[in-house]
Amino acid sequence: MRLRNPSAPALAPAFAALILAAGIATSGIATAATTATATATAPADKTTTKPTTGTTTTMTPAQKAMIAHVDANLAKLKKSIGITTAEESSWHGFTQVSRTNALNLATLYQQRSKTLSTMNAVQNMESYAAIAAKNADDMNALSAAFQTLYAKLTPAQQKKIDTVFRARAEAMTAKHLKKLKHS
Repeated sequence: MRLRNPSAPALAPAFAALILAAGIATSGIATAATTATATATAPADKTTTKPTTGTTTTMTPAQKAMIAHVDANLAKLKKSIGITTAEESSWHGFTQVSRTNALNLATLYQQRSKTLSTMNAVQNMESYAAIAAKNADDMNALSAAFQTLYAKLTPAQQKKIDTVFRARAEAMTAKHLKKLKHS
């Protein structure tokens, strides 16, 4: 269920895409990571694709699905804020970090799923701590890439994205406060 500030522009779905790309633990990323993990348990059918960097890499079906999901959400965000030709370079940097972060998270959850059934409580906690630490590192990298992009945006674009970020933060805070209230 998405909470939305009715006064916010129609960028909320695009912001949710940004959150997914960033690797923040929301229901969207949990669903995508779960799907990637479930797919990872299938036979390791590998597919060769050409990412936007022009290099060829081998990706599992789960990784392909994750990147397709991230790319679709990034495309919505790009359209919503109206990235211009002058902003393309910064946008590209941001999207590359987003994709890398998504793959990092999917890979860690896939690795965790392979050993989860044999982990003791300490190993389980260490495994989750490693995921959280990598997610924090990746978020810092994404933040730096986003700062570069944000600096290139027009004041009108900045205002749009500021409103979206604020609305999403308010919704997430309300969701967490509601959970605390019911504890």
